[in-house]
Parts: sequence; C-alpha cells; structure tokens
Amino acid sequence: MNLVQMLPKCLPLKRLSDGSMKVCIIGAGAMGTLYGMRLAMSGVNVCFVEKNEIAIANIQRQGLRMSGIDGDHEMPFTISSNTADLDPVDIVFVHTDTNNTRAAGEQAQKILKSSGFAITFQNGIGNVEILQNTLGHDRVLGGISYHSARLHQPGHSVHTNANTTWIGELNGERSTRARQLASVLNNAGFSVELTDSINAVIWTKFVLNCAVNPICALTGCRTGEIGLSLTGRQFQSLVLDELLRLLQAKQIEPIDSDLRATIDGFSGRLFNKPSMLQHMENGLETEIDSLNGAAVREAVALGLHFPYNEAVTLLIKTRNEHVIKMLTEPAIDYEALEAAAVQT
Repeated sequence: MNLVQMLPKCLPLKRLSDGSMKVCIIGAGAMGTLYGMRLAMSGVNVCFVEKNEIAIANIQRQGLRMSGIDGDHEMPFTISSNTADLDPVDIVFVHTDTNNTRAAGEQAQKILKSSGFAITFQNGIGNVEILQNTLGHDRVLGGISYHSARLHQPGHSVHTNANTTWIGELNGERSTRARQLASVLNNAGFSVELTDSINAVIWTKFVLNCAVNPICALTGCRTGEIGLSLTGRQFQSLVLDELLRLLQAKQIEPIDSDLRATIDGFSGRLFNKPSMLQHMENGLETEIDSLNGAAVREAVALGLHFPYNEAVTLLIKTRNEHVIKMLTEPAIDYEALEAAAVQT
C-alpha cells in the first residue's frame, strides 16, 4: 500500500481528558495551532511557547484561532516566549521549524517535569538527535504528521488537509507512554499509527518532502501542480532518483512500498502549499538544510554525489536570501545601480 491510499478523515473528537495531563506546544505556527487546539478541545491542559511577539500579542488579546476543514474555533491559551512563566508539563510537542530545534530543546528542558518527555513532528532529519543531545536519549519520541495547515496570520491557522499522525519510540518499543499518547491524540480526533519503526516513517516523509517542497518553493507551484508540467515532473524524477539511492545505501526500508507512485499520485490532486513555499513567500528562512541539504551531506558521508539535490539546495538558499532581502530592506534602485555600473 502506498501513502496515496492512506488518506483517513479526521476522527470524531471525544472530550475524555479531565485536564490533568499538561502539554506544552513549542511553536504556535500552523501545525502547532492545529495540534494544540484539538488537544485543548478534547480537555487536555495546553500552553504554548512562541518567539514571535506578534503571535503572542494576538493570542493573548483575542485567543488562538483555527479554521478550515475542522470548522472555525477560537480559544484562549496561556502563551509566553519564556518557559519560566509557565507551569511544568508532562509532554512537549515540538512544532518549530528545523532551524529552531536546538532552541526548542533548551525550552523543553526547562519546562518538562522530571518524568516528562518530548515528541517532534518536524520535517527533515536530524531533529530527533538534536533533541536527544539536549534532553537525553530516553526522553524523546519520534513523530510525523501528514496533516497540512497554513498560517493565515500570527495566531490564526487554517487546517487544509487531514491525514495520519505517526508516533513511536526510537528504540521500537511499544511503551506505556507511547500507547497513552496515542490514546490522547485519538481522543483529540487524530488518526494515529503507533509504530515500532518510526525512523523509517521519518525517512519516508523526508524523501517526500525533498521531492516536493523545494521545487514548489522555487517555482511557486503547489504540490499537485509539479507533475502537470512535463519539465517539472522530469526534474522531480531526477531529484527522487538520488533520494532513493540514499535509502538503498543506508539500508532504510520506507513504509511506502512505492514512493515514486505516491509522488506521481499527487499530480492534479493535492493543491496545498508546502511549508517551504509558505516560508519562501513570507520571507522566512527555509528548512532546506534539514531536507535536500541533509541528503547531500548524507551522500557525501557515503561517498556518493547528488548533483540535483545539491543544485536545488543552492538555488533555494540563493532565492531565499534574495526574497528576505526584498521584503526586509529598502527597495533596490536597479536603474541607479546600472547607471553607476556604466560610469565605471
């Protein structure tokens, strides 16, 4: 079975928690809002850590808002940029982008109870290891979300697509805490898969992200539009060839039996904006170093050369730098620059 066939709808939300479990969501962006809101609606005690002062001000003033396929909901939440303002929690959900994983781990260390643990739902590879280095190997679970959401504005997330949430212990054990977390997420309306091979799940989504996100960010295409272009499909195939070679070299068996068919299946069907396209449009640093850039680093370590992934990494960094400059600095007077160049 491939992931195109694995598209469950949101499960009915059940208000079963008595609020005794305390969860901190680090990162009140699109996905953090989705998970925090649904957990809170099921009765879990949820707070947020966020560094964006505009988001903090909006949420403190008018509450957190989520709209989209779940309907329109607003709820008040405790939110701060400083964990010292918050009570200790049982679980930390890490929903920052990958450029902020280390900082998220440091925040988690301050707010977690001694018996608590963190779980990451971030894109890319390397996040688990960074969190383990900060929190300890036994205090981190792996997770992957196939939901998609977009940030309408700070403090307002739009849930655009529902799919499976995967969680698991990194040692493959089906522990009590993992089973309890799966139950909590199910109660919050998520369709959850508790797996004994979360590393394979993470690498499977890594390949999907690497084959889609940067191409969308460079071209402006949405997920399902890449395959509608002959040249777009051709380039995507070349990038994917290298990624599949990497899985083979590392002897990682993906949970998807046919990743190429899954990606082809997006064509004309999925029209979400991948997070990297959203970051690019909003002038935010992309996660390319945890995606295609990480693939290039892994390839080098194995004596392999991935020219297409290297090229897309360099192009993303170049365009990202330019977009950030255009959005944050005074407009460039190109006519003046050309005139000055002619005079010299």
